[in-house]
Amino acid sequence: MPHRKLSRRTFLGAAGIAGLSACSSSLKATGTPATSTGTIKIGFVSPQTGSLAIFGQPNSYVLSKVRAALAKGLTIGGKKYSVEIITKDSQSSSSGAATAASQLIQQDSVNFLIATSTPDTTNPVTEQAEASGVPCLNTICPWEQWYYDSSGAPNTLKYSYMYFLGSQEELKLFGTYWKSEPTDKVLGGLWPNDVDGATFQKYAEQLAPGMGLKVVPSGAYADGTQDFASIIAKFKANNVQILHASPIPPDMITFWKQAHQDGFKPKIASISKALLFPSAAQALGSLVDNVMTPVWWTPQFPYSSSLNGMTAAAFGAGYSPGWTQPMGFNYAVFEIAVAALKASGDPTDVNAVVSAMSTLKGTTITGDYDFATGPVPHVSQVPETLGQWRPSSTGGYDLVIINDSLLPAVPTQGSFELL
Repeated sequence: MPHRKLSRRTFLGAAGIAGLSACSSSLKATGTPATSTGTIKIGFVSPQTGSLAIFGQPNSYVLSKVRAALAKGLTIGGKKYSVEIITKDSQSSSSGAATAASQLIQQDSVNFLIATSTPDTTNPVTEQAEASGVPCLNTICPWEQWYYDSSGAPNTLKYSYMYFLGSQEELKLFGTYWKSEPTDKVLGGLWPNDVDGATFQKYAEQLAPGMGLKVVPSGAYADGTQDFASIIAKFKANNVQILHASPIPPDMITFWKQAHQDGFKPKIASISKALLFPSAAQALGSLVDNVMTPVWWTPQFPYSSSLNGMTAAAFGAGYSPGWTQPMGFNYAVFEIAVAALKASGDPTDVNAVVSAMSTLKGTTITGDYDFATGPVPHVSQVPETLGQWRPSSTGGYDLVIINDSLLPAVPTQGSFELL
């Protein structure tokens, strides 16, 4: 199967690192059994600095739990292996993610790659994994934004997999309220000039006619924009009463404060990506009341770790700054990686690991996964719930689950309310 092509941006990000298409010396491309025990190296790429660093804030805690669970190593195929986790910072950029992945492959000779947090990280890491023939698992990127290229065609994938939710399913879930609530049915889209923005705009415009909605796009804007006056004026001029947005957290905070100052107050605000975090909600104060956002994971989920039996509640409570949604998935991908390595029978055999991943099923601290049934090859789609931010009785803000139609195992805590 041919590898997918490296983008120019990703190639430049990895410039100066030789041998992009060479397989790691620690990996075997055949099913020959390992001749001796050794160390399984897992590379982990996430944004630790830059505009997306909020996604990686709990990673030290997450990795401490994973490392503790794997401290005694893994026995696979009758052989004992120690496990080493090597972390790299994507620096919140595609070029930084590509460079990090290349270093893990070429210099650290990892057996398995894990990438997390938006297409800026997952897509370039996947390109490096595909070019070098290294098993790779991704999360916290809507699977369509990873699986399809810019023309809408499926990427050619052999070594890489995705465990996360879907953009279309998320918009349909938001659409439950867009269709039913009393508004003028005009949807304003705050969609930045990135893969997230382009994908959400594409699917929102496809779904809108069936929901009886008129779409008013913001126009692609650059991350880090400080003045949203022209976009706000456009939304006001078109009587936008429903907002969908997919900005990075700092931009959402800037936009939402300016919107209220300029008198733009829609009846429904549906925010993907930017308001997943208590810190972002806290920064908005009362302006975040009843703003709706996806809920991928909370400590209330009725699941436990497959590594050591730790419950979601215990995992969340152990992080003293307060749980965040990404921490659940950044832990779960290690559970899935370990399950694939065990199922392979030989963690140094690339083909065996990839074959194991393709049919892998199980349960993690975030819920069930199933790579055998799709929705497309190489993807296990995560069902999500919806929540609204509401004032907490103890101060601050709580994310109250209002819709569990896709995941009834997680009970609702309240009903939808207009802004």
